[in-house]
Amino acid sequence: MKTQLELFLSSCRDGVFRHVRAYLEKRTAPLPPAMRACVKDYPYRRGKALRPALALLFARAYGGRPGPALKVASAYQLLEDWGLGRDDILDGGQLRRGLPALHLRYGLPRALNALDMLHDCVFDMLYVYCRLPAGEYGRVRAIFAEATEVTLGGQHLDIEAREIPLEKFTPGAYLRIAERKTAFYTVTVPCLLGAELAGARGQSAAIREFGRLLGAAFQITDDVLDAENDGTGLFGKAPGNDILEGKRTLVALEAFRRLPPAAARRLARLYSLPPAAKSAAAVAAARRAILASGAPAACRARAQALTAAAAAVFEKSLLPAMRPPGGRLIAEFIQALGRRTF
Repeated sequence: MKTQLELFLSSCRDGVFRHVRAYLEKRTAPLPPAMRACVKDYPYRRGKALRPALALLFARAYGGRPGPALKVASAYQLLEDWGLGRDDILDGGQLRRGLPALHLRYGLPRALNALDMLHDCVFDMLYVYCRLPAGEYGRVRAIFAEATEVTLGGQHLDIEAREIPLEKFTPGAYLRIAERKTAFYTVTVPCLLGAELAGARGQSAAIREFGRLLGAAFQITDDVLDAENDGTGLFGKAPGNDILEGKRTLVALEAFRRLPPAAARRLARLYSLPPAAKSAAAVAAARRAILASGAPAACRARAQALTAAAAAVFEKSLLPAMRPPGGRLIAEFIQALGRRTF
């Protein structure tokens, strides 16, 4: 039997993609058919919609109206899909939600063109489809714009990090990237949107600290899941994806620290190579070494500690002003993120 949180997440996901489809079917109708298919591709693959769910949870917990909040959360889902398309191009990603990445399915020029259109759709949906009052629209749009700015800044740091030898990369540098690239758009922005739509603007500082902690835990867990992914589960990416892309993750850093010197040097050399120069056998061997080093377990413990710190901020600074049962559902959501397996 599903829990109340599971029922909420399922209902929210259905609602989000119902709005996404209603908007995109009309908005993309004038486009050439092949372009229309490309624009709709990632949104119609239906992600988990965790970010929209968090926005809706915060809106409800602070007394906001679910209808308008769900529409805004749906527009934010489009922003996520746009960002994922860009990430896959910049990172050389192979799979997204179990299917070929957009640039591999349609070719790079078509994918870039479609993603430009999808980004335009985000703000058009926010204005035309969500129909917020003028003042509220301005504040919500500013949050969307900040999400784009901060996340792209994090992506820039991530790109620069690929040029830093693994042995010289630091956990502090990793966290600076994670806090901008993942934490802000995954946790902080959805919570800010929900609070804004409920008129709870005084919670911004606490939300930002909560989001920084929980979002960093989310990214570390994501890196652990990538390392553990053998291609048989629901993770939706190819095994060894982060190794192939050369991502400087906390898991890779911890493995480098734990491995015997010769094995650590091999790992660092592999990370210094471009993706095209890495053989499947070398990537598989590196993945086995990382798993054997105990790094994933150590990083999972770090993520759990950050989740506990985020929960403490939530309980002290955010929960007291929330209406039941919204606060309890968010507390369950926090723990569920830490336990996720895909």
